[in-house]
Amino acid sequence: MVSPLKELELNPSLKWCPPLPNCASTEAISFLHSVPPFKLKKPLAEAWPIIRKTVIEMSRTSIESESNRYIYAKSYSAVFGFFDYFEILAIPEENRLSIRSSSLLGITDFSVNNARVEKFREQLKKRGILH
Repeated sequence: MVSPLKELELNPSLKWCPPLPNCASTEAISFLHSVPPFKLKKPLAEAWPIIRKTVIEMSRTSIESESNRYIYAKSYSAVFGFFDYFEILAIPEENRLSIRSSSLLGITDFSVNNARVEKFREQLKKRGILH
């Protein structure tokens, strides 16, 4: 189970994915879970409101917790209403975003989490936020 990151964590990370094919992360080490990085085209201060708005506009998704550089959202599936975690962690010193989308239940997600991450990437590219 994925819990929101705590603001006091010294080295926050979105690396961890369960050992099942139901997670996608820009920080994942395994080929099974890894997705390409999100490099920002704009400074974080300018990009963050647009990033947040893009999350809010995702279908069946709501922000549950957030800070000035982290968003923890829940995204519900269309068919059965299962929820997945969708997280964004800004890494300002590297001008990039770390993204993780992970299922709470199930052995496989039929690549739904990977598709969610890539759709989010495309939306941010259209808005001029990513390279």
